[in-house]
Amino acid sequence: MGFYGYKTTSRKPKAFKEILDVLEYMINNQMKEVKQDLDSITYDTGIKITIIPENFDSTEKFGKLTSGQFDTIMMADSSLNRENILMAFLYINSYIGCRSRNSDGSEYENAKDNPEAFFRSIENMAKELSMSKDTINKCIDYLTTSSDNIPALLVKRKVGSVQKDENKPPQNVPNIYVLNKEGYQQEIEWAMNKILEVYGVKEFLPMKSGNYRFIG
Repeated sequence: MGFYGYKTTSRKPKAFKEILDVLEYMINNQMKEVKQDLDSITYDTGIKITIIPENFDSTEKFGKLTSGQFDTIMMADSSLNRENILMAFLYINSYIGCRSRNSDGSEYENAKDNPEAFFRSIENMAKELSMSKDTINKCIDYLTTSSDNIPALLVKRKVGSVQKDENKPPQNVPNIYVLNKEGYQQEIEWAMNKILEVYGVKEFLPMKSGNYRFIG
């Protein structure tokens, strides 16, 4: 804990009980297995947790944060608040989701209908996270920028605009963000096709500059 700038204490803060509540929920739902008695755990107790993949790997209403992703954020050499970066990443990652696959890891035929991508507007994101758009954009800049030997956590793809009505000017659509991992190009392609389908258009137009509102 000290490595990340946190200090242990003899008191049990509110977060301690919340963590135990989450663990208990996962144990009761057979998502994880913990040998220790939760009532005997103290603030600095090491806990061995065994994940039960068939129950833990949920594909709906559930996001994952790996230790590598967490370390990249918490060791950020940035003037930005680390908690803000973490919240921005968790929000985006929750919408990216984790598409279900066959038992051998291969894709289902309808995989293209469920791209692992985020393409909501920054306005909505700022409102739901109670952050300013400027803060959100700075967090995203950090998450999409590689530094030293640390690769960016997210890949950004600028999309452009769409014209749903010939009698009205084009409107910009949100950018696409995907996890920076093998196969991300395919996810971006599927996401772009999904956006065209959602807006009922056949092609993207160039991004409109100036004071244009984003749709979506």
